[in-house]
Amino acid sequence: MNKSLKVVVMFLINKHYIGGKHFPEHKLIVLKTKYLRSDELKQFKKEYKCFRRDFLLCLKKRIGKSDSIHISLNPRRLKEIFKLIENE
Repeated sequence: MNKSLKVVVMFLINKHYIGGKHFPEHKLIVLKTKYLRSDELKQFKKEYKCFRRDFLLCLKKRIGKSDSIHISLNPRRLKEIFKLIENE
């Protein structure tokens, strides 16, 4: 697991964004990856895509006049997420 991906996951865990509580995906990615070099960002996006498909719940929310994707951790996969974090 990439260090930046681990930071994103730890943010979601520490703030209890699990299941029904969610956070805007774009805002989270920008906050946690704004200091990465281009090659690191490319690697992060590749790993994030796989992680998102397996371990995140995605929800389209309408806020104001725009639609955005909000994410939260899948509560059914928490044990696997913790194992991934511990292995690093």
